[in-house]
Amino acid sequence: MKEGYYSLVLHAHLPYVRHKEEGRLEERWLFEAITESYIPLLWELNDTDIKGALTISFSPPVLEMLADPIIQERYLDYIIKTEELLQKEVELAKTIEEEELNDYYILRYQKIKKTFLDLNKNVLNGYRTLFNNGAISCITSAATHAFLPYVKTKAAIRSQVVEAIRCFQQHFGVKPKGFWLPECAIAPGIDRILVEEGITYSFVDEHAVITADPTPSKGSGSPIYSPHGLILFPRHTDLSSKVWSSTLGYPGDVDYREFYRDIAYERDWDYIKPYVHEEVRIDTGIKHKRITGQGEEKDIYVPNWANGKVQAHAEHFLGAIEQEISEHGEQCYPPYLMMTPFDAELFGHWWFEGPEWIGQVLEKGQNRIQFITPETYINRHYQDFDTAHVSFSTWGRNGYGHVWVNEKNEYLYRHHQRMETDLTAMVALFSQPTDLEKRALKQMVREWMLAVSSDWAFIIDGQSAVQYAEERFSTHVSRFDAIKEKLIDGTIGDNWLAVIEQGFPFLKDIDEQIFFSTHDAYVQSNSEKYGIGNENRTILMLSWEFPPMMVGGLSRHVFDLSRALVKAGHEVHVVTSYVEGYPDYEVNQGVNVHRIKGLQPESEQFFDWVASLNLAMVQYINKLARKINFDIIHAHDWLVGVAATAMKRSLQVPLLATIHATEHGRNNGIHSELQYEINQKEWELSYEADHVIVCSEYMENELKTIFSLPDEKVSVIPNGVDFELIKPQISTYSLPANDAFTIFSVGRMVKEKGFQTVINAAAILKERNVNIRFVIAGKGPMLAEYQQQVRQRDLESHIDFLGFVSDEERNEWFYRCDATIFPSLYEPFGIVALEGLAAGKATLVSDTGGLSGIIRHEENGVKFLPGNEESLVTQVLYLYNHPILREALATQGLKDVKTRFDWGTIAGETEKAINKCLGEELELSI
Repeated sequence: MKEGYYSLVLHAHLPYVRHKEEGRLEERWLFEAITESYIPLLWELNDTDIKGALTISFSPPVLEMLADPIIQERYLDYIIKTEELLQKEVELAKTIEEEELNDYYILRYQKIKKTFLDLNKNVLNGYRTLFNNGAISCITSAATHAFLPYVKTKAAIRSQVVEAIRCFQQHFGVKPKGFWLPECAIAPGIDRILVEEGITYSFVDEHAVITADPTPSKGSGSPIYSPHGLILFPRHTDLSSKVWSSTLGYPGDVDYREFYRDIAYERDWDYIKPYVHEEVRIDTGIKHKRITGQGEEKDIYVPNWANGKVQAHAEHFLGAIEQEISEHGEQCYPPYLMMTPFDAELFGHWWFEGPEWIGQVLEKGQNRIQFITPETYINRHYQDFDTAHVSFSTWGRNGYGHVWVNEKNEYLYRHHQRMETDLTAMVALFSQPTDLEKRALKQMVREWMLAVSSDWAFIIDGQSAVQYAEERFSTHVSRFDAIKEKLIDGTIGDNWLAVIEQGFPFLKDIDEQIFFSTHDAYVQSNSEKYGIGNENRTILMLSWEFPPMMVGGLSRHVFDLSRALVKAGHEVHVVTSYVEGYPDYEVNQGVNVHRIKGLQPESEQFFDWVASLNLAMVQYINKLARKINFDIIHAHDWLVGVAATAMKRSLQVPLLATIHATEHGRNNGIHSELQYEINQKEWELSYEADHVIVCSEYMENELKTIFSLPDEKVSVIPNGVDFELIKPQISTYSLPANDAFTIFSVGRMVKEKGFQTVINAAAILKERNVNIRFVIAGKGPMLAEYQQQVRQRDLESHIDFLGFVSDEERNEWFYRCDATIFPSLYEPFGIVALEGLAAGKATLVSDTGGLSGIIRHEENGVKFLPGNEESLVTQVLYLYNHPILREALATQGLKDVKTRFDWGTIAGETEKAINKCLGEELELSI
């Protein structure tokens, strides 16, 4: 006797699109699924007496959204609004067919609303009743539908599993026995975690079982055990394709409703505007056309005709099942099993008649075939399954993972995996957290979960709703990083955290301790950052200027770097120029400062003054070296090059040089004898140095070009920024009131700073009537001309050149503007851009010089083409129109300043350069 079983499995999943603010376009994804899939499927299941024929997986995002009171109220408003539209549609009907179709929709939406209200506005109540009565089986999926094979750590995979089980138990009262692997993606090791958490079975694509090792004796006609005991049910490809195939599947029949012909795109704008989304035409759910054919012209949809096709296709599908049993039904121990897993939203949303088709398959098939759930099949035949190893596989394109990692979306994963590592580190660091810290750690897990949803990679791959996917991903990464930084800084506030928690209130409780590990990633990462365990050095640092002498940025750089190196455990001696009124020797914040008078301190000849300073330094250091054994000499710029070179030979220690700028770069070439002499001194220092540091890749290329330095001799270590210098102080100064989107900049009013580009861009924005205002501070020879242009071109409402401002005014503008801009045509480093990032603002820069190395386009800021006002306008509007992305860029920029441009990090990188000079490559094992 031939015997066979058929099992139908549906997977209900949508990304978590519950936003705090009302009216988000993406909420309609859920509303459409409820209206077209979840409620109509309930109708069919309640009308069918058969039990144990259907298994439904509900992902935690769907569970949480369906049970959310705010979503429920918003959905009711959506249905009422649609009913209002249907009443207006009655007046537009011109034919009997149109009148009948309107009546059909009116009755259908009345029934939808009644069902929703009868279920107390919670659709889950209907499915829970069916589940408790044994009519259906219900299971769950990963917490946020993460693509598990691409999750880096076991702890993170376990978190996705554990939180999903907890969520299902909360809504259904019991733990699930089965687990839908997102995208049916399996990889070795995932099975073990599922089994350890009490899961019995899951589903994979057919080729995963067919290619298993050893080859299963029943092929794909039966489930198998994985090595760790998870039962894997294979998809029956042939039967499944009769439904989902875009070319041969039932949903493509000419009499079924056309998905792509919604009335929103056929009605006058004034008529349809109240029923769509602000200024965007989106589907209303009311569609009057049937598929008909490939052309644009479509015939009217006739529900009765569609119902006839539902009957025929249900009959055809049952016939196909019977044919499979005829061909394979002699299989026994266990009997032949056919399982077809589908996305639940295929039935109703994409294939409008799909729920009715399911109902007819169940109704017509109950006396012809044996329906079964995975759990019943397991209970009967668990002793008969083979055990085999399965390799990585999915049900996606070509059977593997290309949909979820490719050239369009691969960038997501470096952030995913970094967040996992950060979670492990933070849970280890806060092993005994306060209640507030514990809440913060739990929220970090939520943000990671929401960031790693497979939906974002899927959407980006398909190029549909990409902007939303990228915004959501960036938002969760930014929020994650903000919580992390506040935890480390000890600045977490209850009110601030509450706002973060309310933004996406996903999963009431989270077990952050899943990420706890004996491997203390935090300690190791800080060992690398701050040089813990490194040998402490005695460093001789030479600089012609040092506070209080501050002619340029070099003085501040040496001061901040020397303090950071002292903090890292090194002994630092700075030999610098004498300043009247200051001691010859002092210890300033741990730094030994030696101030030396040149042999010709009053000389009016610049080179004579420099030469006499170097000679005095050599004499002083030779005496100092009798008491102190220096490990390294670190010289800053050419003015101390002679002393540095001489002491390298005298003390027999390596020389490290930092070249902050070049005479060639400052003057766009060498044009005078003085410039030539300085250029030669720069070359001599870079030649004599054992290793050279520059502040940007731009400067690196400049030195390699001018001085022919080899790649291995140069390290790029950026400048840093001191947050204390840009904090706004309590003062009586107040900025003028202005409701425009404000972009602030500060710099010298010279041609190479590129402010002409901003003037031209402001003119374009004025023509487009965009409420954007540029505020630019700074003085210089071009200031009067720029101010005159603004008046002549009538741009006073769009751009304002302030002239000189105090530090307090500058800091106020930094903190109160919406974004910052630095449009330089030439810029060796661009430390002012760091100040914009440090103020926590989205920053625009021209793609030139050192600015290019600071800003990574659309990651921590945006770039535009130097001198190109159209390019600038494009990027300004990008920030103006995307507040979520703007916030994400600002958060990432601030994070970069606190890490890459933090003086502790810079000191760590300088240590590595010192080790290169000493012939040592320090390697920390992680």
